[in-house]
Amino acid sequence: MKKLLILIAALAVWTFAGEGRPVYNPYASYGLEIGVNRPMNDRWKDNRKAFGDVGFIANYQLLPYTSVTGDAGYSFPGNGFDVKFGIQQMLLPAGITPFIGGMAGIQAIPEDDDADTFGDRFGPTVEANAGIFFFTESWISMRLKGSYQWTFADEINHSFGVSLGILFANSRPGLKAIDVSR
Repeated sequence: MKKLLILIAALAVWTFAGEGRPVYNPYASYGLEIGVNRPMNDRWKDNRKAFGDVGFIANYQLLPYTSVTGDAGYSFPGNGFDVKFGIQQMLLPAGITPFIGGMAGIQAIPEDDDADTFGDRFGPTVEANAGIFFFTESWISMRLKGSYQWTFADEINHSFGVSLGILFANSRPGLKAIDVSR
């Protein structure tokens, strides 16, 4: 059994150690996002028709088509805020590509008539999202995102949102590292 594991490990090293094969170079990008959310549950919808969001977004492209994301935002009117972390998966190897993703974090929904205290409007939140990522191999990129979000505060508040973000890469994303480990 031990010899079989050593053989598999040696085969894996030999397979992935190809001559001249480019090595992927992870990169980060940061930017700003603006959007609008529409409450979907009846109690919240009766008090607020829609609210705006502005926020800071971070995207760490860990693998060629998979990135770890983070958002910190402010909602208005009503002084809401959120902090979320998640994952984003691009679906095509192209400069303009659709993506899907998910996030989790904490949120204070904007104030309304039913949630008088901070504790009634604050709680954990989860989000499912999808959209289009533009100019993925450029130092400036755009993300158009549609999302559905659930916040577990005094009651479960859920909303649909649309946002547009502009991200700036801190390195040239198209640059591939040279494998100098030989």
